[in-house]
Amino acid sequence: MKNVFVFLEASLETVPKVISKHPEVLSDARRRKKKPTEMILDDSKHHNAMKKLKNREKRGRPDIIHQCLLLLLDSPIKKDFDIYVHTINNEIIYVNSETRLPRNYNRFIGLMEDLFKKRKIVANGKTLLEMTDLSLRRIVEGREVVVLHERGEGEEVLYDVFKRNFAVCIGAFPHGDFSRDVLRILGKAKFVSFGVESYTSLYVTCRVISIYERVRFD
Repeated sequence: MKNVFVFLEASLETVPKVISKHPEVLSDARRRKKKPTEMILDDSKHHNAMKKLKNREKRGRPDIIHQCLLLLLDSPIKKDFDIYVHTINNEIIYVNSETRLPRNYNRFIGLMEDLFKKRKIVANGKTLLEMTDLSLRRIVEGREVVVLHERGEGEEVLYDVFKRNFAVCIGAFPHGDFSRDVLRILGKAKFVSFGVESYTSLYVTCRVISIYERVRFD
């Protein structure tokens, strides 16, 4: 059984119907020749429209998961993991460890829009990305779950956990905290912190990879 790497509540979603007729969204849709609800929500383009959204502070930042996935997929440890993205809307995306994501942000957005529309990205007969029917509970069950959070134990916990079968979970949203539903699902998890500050998802991902490489290769 492989270990699991999960990015939690990733700020990745298509434009919600409730703001699909906002002038800012319609202008972007016309420019890109797409339906408003088929575009990925992006705070840099849809900032004013997003003011009406619930949990607005956690949404519209697909750049975060783009950066984190590029970092993880660049690392040799990727083969040790089943990689999943849990989105802000509780969707589960499977990421094949052999996937080579576009490094250009706009191309990444285009790929994600294709994924949300087609539900699966296949190349050379191999599924690279897939919107699955799995639940968060299902992908972490049977494993020791570790959640990176500023209110947690010291990082030395990871050195022990990484020697067993585990699921490591990192938030992939810009502000706020994990939802109550997510915390309830991960209720028996160990919470681990790298310090009292709230660090970026990219920094936390980098630290986790570094510690895992140390445990695995030392």
